[in-house]
Amino acid sequence: MSVMTKKVPPDGGYAWIIMIAYAMNHFFCIPIMQNFGLIYKETFEDLEFTATEISMILNSCAAFSMLIGIIMGPLLKQLGFRKVSLIGATFITTGVLLTSRATKFKHFMITHGLITSIGMGIGMSSYSLALNSYFTTRRGKATGLGMTLAGLGPVLMPQFISFLLFSYGVQGAMTILGGIVSHSFISAFLLQPVKWHMKDEIIDEEKDEEKKEKENVETEAAIALDSNLSGSMWSLNEERQRLSSVSSQRRRKSLKKSMESLSGTKILEENERAEKEPLNPNKENDKSQKDETEDKSKDVKKKEKQSLLKRIGHNITEMFDLKLLKDPIYLNIMFGMSFAIFAEMNFSVLTPFILGDYNLTVPQIATFMSVISILDIIFRFCAPFIGDLLKQSHRVMYLVSMILLIVTRFALLLTGEYKELLIIAATLGIAKGFRTVYYSLVIPSYVPIERFAAAAGIQMTVNGIVVLAGGPVIGYIRDLSGNYRNCIYVINAVTFATFLMWTVEMLYVKYKKQNKVMSDNGKT
Repeated sequence: MSVMTKKVPPDGGYAWIIMIAYAMNHFFCIPIMQNFGLIYKETFEDLEFTATEISMILNSCAAFSMLIGIIMGPLLKQLGFRKVSLIGATFITTGVLLTSRATKFKHFMITHGLITSIGMGIGMSSYSLALNSYFTTRRGKATGLGMTLAGLGPVLMPQFISFLLFSYGVQGAMTILGGIVSHSFISAFLLQPVKWHMKDEIIDEEKDEEKKEKENVETEAAIALDSNLSGSMWSLNEERQRLSSVSSQRRRKSLKKSMESLSGTKILEENERAEKEPLNPNKENDKSQKDETEDKSKDVKKKEKQSLLKRIGHNITEMFDLKLLKDPIYLNIMFGMSFAIFAEMNFSVLTPFILGDYNLTVPQIATFMSVISILDIIFRFCAPFIGDLLKQSHRVMYLVSMILLIVTRFALLLTGEYKELLIIAATLGIAKGFRTVYYSLVIPSYVPIERFAAAAGIQMTVNGIVVLAGGPVIGYIRDLSGNYRNCIYVINAVTFATFLMWTVEMLYVKYKKQNKVMSDNGKT
């Protein structure tokens, strides 16, 4: 009796090399964006850039790295994660090296705001796909370990950047960082196609279909945070399979449409014949018949055009799962998270400039940022256990982290001592650890897992739009006020808007459920 086998991802072995490549890329590349303000704080002052221009440079990098996800699905499907990661490495290395020679606002916008951000966005998507392609049952452990190793970058890089700035200046430091970032080529070459390492597994006919479906759904969900169209591509494949199973219905519909089209063609032919025929003695009757035929022809063309536009709209809606936008609760979650991300991202990238108002040195600012990162990593690990202990939902824990961020930012305005600032940095790190963990859990806790990829894709796109549109506003407020105090007020107000939106919605839903229960009890 022959044993049936199938090829499956290794879920170990070379897959751990993929995890190392994932951590290596994020370790070197992510801190460049996070510490860009630390590197160029004094240079921007010397170049007399306004706060609006500085904010545009910093926010455009974050925004375009999110918006690039809209094309990542087809790109990864066509080229594979290895080639795409090499393209990303080329973009980010070129962007950092060109930025080291930048002296004008437009130059910074092109090199850092566009080229570097594209490379960063491409890299995050391709490495995420590689990691999830190699792992199945150990996917959670591999992702957690990879994120932990990558998290050491924001801890160590501020101190290293401070040393480079002291030893080589801004231009020399950025050139060296460009060389360090070029190590992403090494990590990209490590991303070998998964088919090279597939292993044989004995088929269990009873559980095979269920397991395959579950793994596909998990892969789709995991990649969605980095690749906006990945879910759409899988949805299209499933749709095609479903359509192939009802091909007979499609053929009947196609035949019907062909008859309608043929009908329209006949009307057009009759119209042309009517134009060529000699005029009848009764010209008025001929004219009325001609007008009637033309009206029918126009109606047919109009209906065909409307039908084509309707089909295109339907395909776009299905591809991106835009029906999610009909759900008011999802819309509230989506916009609330976009506002919160906008606020947190602006505070993070502007932290060196905010601390500059306290007359801190570059090493002191670097230490402040390292403290934030250390506590962030620790509480990323602790946050799930604390959430389970408190027995609160993911959205409630996310709201708690936002309140903690608001309070801590306000505390930053009330102190000036360096030791007190370090305590505030530790509290910010704790809040960021909670926020990072529960940010990735809020959407899947509401949206069905099979729609999570599309929902996350929409979320990332909206995040990019909000960050790109709102970033210059923060800088403009700094230019008007002359300091960053008012910027912190605005950032906190945006964060509180999310808290208010979600709280009102959750109380309303709870009130409706209670009323429904009471009405059901009254009927019984």
